[in-house]
Amino acid sequence: MADEVIQQTPEATPAQPPNEGTQREGFAWAIGIAGWLLPGLGHALQRMWGRAVVVFLAVGLLVVAGATMRGNVFSSNGGDAFDTLGYVADLGTGSFYLAARALERDGADVSHADGDYGTRFLATAGVLNLLAALHAYEAARGRKA
Repeated sequence: MADEVIQQTPEATPAQPPNEGTQREGFAWAIGIAGWLLPGLGHALQRMWGRAVVVFLAVGLLVVAGATMRGNVFSSNGGDAFDTLGYVADLGTGSFYLAARALERDGADVSHADGDYGTRFLATAGVLNLLAALHAYEAARGRKA
C-alpha cells in the first residue's frame, strides 16, 4: 500500500454556459455607453449611488460653468487638429454636449480669460466623463473598481 501512487485530479472549475462571457461583455458595453450618454448613469445602473451622484454633479457643474463663462464649444467641422481634439473632448460629456450648445447663445468669447477658462472647463468635463464611463465599464466586467 505504501507503494501505491495516489493520483490527484485537478479541481474541477465551475461550468459556465458558453455565452455567459459574451452576455457579460455586452452588458458592460451597455453600461459604458449609458455612462457616456448621461454622466453617472453607468454607475447608477450598478447601484454605485455615491459615484453616480459625484460624476453627474462634477460633469454637470463643469459644463454649466464652462458654458456660462462663454467657453468655446467645438463643433465637428473644425479646421485643424486642435479643433478636432476639442470636439472629441466636448463630445465626451455625452448629452451634456447638447446642453452646452444650447447655453452658448451669444457664441464663444475666448478673447477674455473667462472664455478661455470656460473652454478648459468644458474639455475637462468631457474627459472626466469618459474616464467615469470607462470605470463603469470595467466595474461591469467584474474588474476591481
